[in-house]
Amino acid sequence: MVPVENIQLLYKFFLSIALGALIGIEREKSQQGHKGTDFAGVRTFMMITFFGTLSAYMSSLYFDWLLPVILVCFSVMIMAGYILSSWMNKEVGMTTELSAIVSYVIGITIFTATQEIPILLTIVVTLILSFKTPLHQFVHNLKSNEFFDTIKFLLIAFVILPLLKPIDSFGPFDSINLYEIWLMVVFVSGLSYIGYVLIKLFGSGRGTILTGFLGGILSSTAVVSSLANKTQEEHGDIVPYVAAAAIASSTMFIRILIEVSILNLGMIEKLAFPMILLALAGYFSISVLWRKKHPGDAHLEFKSPLMLKPALKFGFFYGLILIISNISNVYFGNRGVLIAALISGIADVDAITIFVARHSELSAGVGITAIILASTVNTFVKLFIAKFFGKKEFGDHLMKLLVPIIVLGLILTILL
Repeated sequence: MVPVENIQLLYKFFLSIALGALIGIEREKSQQGHKGTDFAGVRTFMMITFFGTLSAYMSSLYFDWLLPVILVCFSVMIMAGYILSSWMNKEVGMTTELSAIVSYVIGITIFTATQEIPILLTIVVTLILSFKTPLHQFVHNLKSNEFFDTIKFLLIAFVILPLLKPIDSFGPFDSINLYEIWLMVVFVSGLSYIGYVLIKLFGSGRGTILTGFLGGILSSTAVVSSLANKTQEEHGDIVPYVAAAAIASSTMFIRILIEVSILNLGMIEKLAFPMILLALAGYFSISVLWRKKHPGDAHLEFKSPLMLKPALKFGFFYGLILIISNISNVYFGNRGVLIAALISGIADVDAITIFVARHSELSAGVGITAIILASTVNTFVKLFIAKFFGKKEFGDHLMKLLVPIIVLGLILTILL
């Protein structure tokens, strides 16, 4: 009978070959048709990760210093090959060479760490290598003010945020904690920025569905407001704008699920059903419109969510929700958070969603009801925005799509 240790060792070697093959396939496909860039293909990368695992194994058997020595020698060899290749082909580019070094390190982690780590690293590396064209397009489309807004926000997030941590809570019932408030500002802005990056990568002008969905991940209220204003200037068919606004409003429930899953995974089991049900109600209504009207495309420009002014506004509003929630909790108990949810839904769903997710002392029923109530109120507010800031046809069409969500949300609120 083969010892378990030997089986595990063979598994690690086979895993290193498989992960190396994945990176190698991407490199070989990306180099097709490029003369002089055949530095390494699938077989080479399979050998590199295998060599990394073998080096770690040999080091564990003989000398601990053997592994770093081999790593240094391997890196020098790769860099020497890069210099020679650049000189001969008159081309500068280190992506494949750096990928080779990273692949060697992945091979090492296969032997020294749990299997999840090298697998995750391989997936991340392969995705980065595969996204060459979209990433270059994103940088090309990035405006100077967006770049500087990002830099300023990162400074405040990683320089100012740690300075706020030692400050004690203050205000009514010690509701205000500057570190928690700004941490949530960073969290919400970061999530919105992911949606913004996706929009930049795939383009906001590539269809109504994509515009609405990615816009809903970014900010559904902002999408509806922008589309409502844009319909005032539109003399053609406004059905694409209606569809995009409804998709963004429905996607808000998916965004809520993402936020809660990151902050409090335990709530998802009970929150998933009502949120998915509300999202599906919106998507179903849109599908009916789509079959009847065959809408075209809605084009919309999005602003960076990392600008300081919106971030400070959200921070102020989240602090206000903290105060209202704590005061309501003192006088009305756990159900007092429903008052805060009602107020929060008028302006922003994120604030009450985050509050509920971070306060596990709330009963699950009250917390979930608060999120449903806030999202229902916010959907009604979007309808108000569409009716009063957009064309009459825009508001009328959107009402037909959002009313089922509002009615279903009210029913779920009462039942829960």
